[in-house]
Amino acid sequence: MPWAKEEDFIDLIPRYRDVKVQAKSTITEIWVPSSQLLDLLKTLKEEKGYKLFIDHSVVDFPDRSPRFMAFYILYNVHDRKRVVVKTWTDGVLPSIEKLWFAGKWAERECYDMFGIKYEGHENLVRAFMWETYPYHPLRKDFPLEGYATEYLPSLNEVLLGENLQGLMNYDRMHTPVPTLEDLEITEKKRLQKKAQLVLNWGPLHPGTHGTMWFLFDLEGERVVQCDVILGQLHRGVEKLAENEMYNQFLVYTDRMDYISALCSNQAWVVAVERLLGIEDLVPEKAKYIRTMMSELQRINSHLLWLGTYALDIGALTIFLYAFKEREKIMDIIEGITGARLTITYPRIGGVRMDLPEGALEVIKAFIKRLPYELREWETILSRNRIWLRRNKDIGVITEEDVYYYGLTGPVARGSGVPYDLRKLEPYDAYPWVEFDVPVGEVGDVYDRYLVRLEEMRQSVRIIEQCVQKLEKMPKDAPFFAESPDPKKLKLTLDGIGLKVPEGEIYSSGENPRGELGFYIYSTGGVKPYRVKIRPGSMYNLCVYPKLMKDRVVADAVAILASLDPVVGEIDR
Repeated sequence: MPWAKEEDFIDLIPRYRDVKVQAKSTITEIWVPSSQLLDLLKTLKEEKGYKLFIDHSVVDFPDRSPRFMAFYILYNVHDRKRVVVKTWTDGVLPSIEKLWFAGKWAERECYDMFGIKYEGHENLVRAFMWETYPYHPLRKDFPLEGYATEYLPSLNEVLLGENLQGLMNYDRMHTPVPTLEDLEITEKKRLQKKAQLVLNWGPLHPGTHGTMWFLFDLEGERVVQCDVILGQLHRGVEKLAENEMYNQFLVYTDRMDYISALCSNQAWVVAVERLLGIEDLVPEKAKYIRTMMSELQRINSHLLWLGTYALDIGALTIFLYAFKEREKIMDIIEGITGARLTITYPRIGGVRMDLPEGALEVIKAFIKRLPYELREWETILSRNRIWLRRNKDIGVITEEDVYYYGLTGPVARGSGVPYDLRKLEPYDAYPWVEFDVPVGEVGDVYDRYLVRLEEMRQSVRIIEQCVQKLEKMPKDAPFFAESPDPKKLKLTLDGIGLKVPEGEIYSSGENPRGELGFYIYSTGGVKPYRVKIRPGSMYNLCVYPKLMKDRVVADAVAILASLDPVVGEIDR
């Protein structure tokens, strides 16, 4: 996706005297004083076409004043360009929640992780931690292991009198954990009761598709208001990124959206390759392999979605059929990479190892059969009157909702917005393969179902082209890049010693759940200074309370399943 040019903003200079525009090879940024930030963002949205909110966060520089560099990533829906708006702050910024609802959730995350206050924010509550938690974990002065301030002896020690000191690194002091009173305070901060009954759904319920806690304020079975409490699975991946080398961090991308690990791996390595400027050095064979494997993973992910989604609505048969085909993909992935779930197969510069003998024949056999299975499932579901009643005209998302809530992936495409990074900012072999981007018309749950079914067919098309190309390549074709100057750029399969120069980039990939983006800020060396992950699942989920307003409880599972969130990516 091309970045905006400096000339695109020439007319802004007379209106905003202190604005500076810088166009770099990896990013285009507009610097603005915080006092003019809100007005500039409004102008970009309403006059310049930057309607789609992508992400917002800050970078902490504790030795500098002002301390925090805030950035806002926006997308121009007409010209198909990105821009990053930046400002400095000591801890207070104006809220953008009236411009983009997605910005409201991003601000809550910055308040939670960095302690940034937002003037004009309607209800500034923490995004992941409980309300009484006293620290801000992503600040540089917060230790990686946290603060061990709570005395928490083992139950074996308290009840049985066992002496565990010195065993298995046992320590009675732990980082804080929430009490029931803390959780009650958190719940009341999220939702002020208006109707008859507050219903808790989750965090451990099969219908929530992960550990999420939903609050429904009910009038009978009608939902008057709804909210989501995240943070049940928070693992501090962005904090860990600051303490790991670039290839070491690859294993954490597996564990975010664990249903599409290969797509997440691919997005990360492409981002680092672009920051290094070595995207063109990656061998053609590696690019085709990465693309083929990611499309297999996309089908794998959509099959899991279809099976569990159908099961939620009561269609057990489709669950069994989808998992039968998914198991075949899992076997293919395991045969090629050696792993089934957390894969770490791509590498910065290529892939970990070449395809084994017979891999392409097995893939060809699978993609030859899958379209017949998809047609059979559509025959069962698409005109079934119960399926139609549960899906048609439920959870309608408009085009403007897509921009306002920062929606991407099949959720956006189901509403008629053809936002697909494989087309808009092609990476690896996507510029060389042909495929279509399916879009919906109504934007309801049914359209999102149809879009994902068609996406599986398009993935089959892409895989077929990759297989044909790989079959023609010599067996000894390279699958990993060679460094033009090993003294300056050390490219190895283990990635040890890989140094990235000073710079920054925002790069993203088309994850099965939407745009998975990585903002990398490097001060030079083998570890990034800051990594901000743009999770498609989180922003797709932020529209859920709006979709549930005035719906009945029975729609809760269908609407949530149509958004297809994965909590590992949301909570990070």
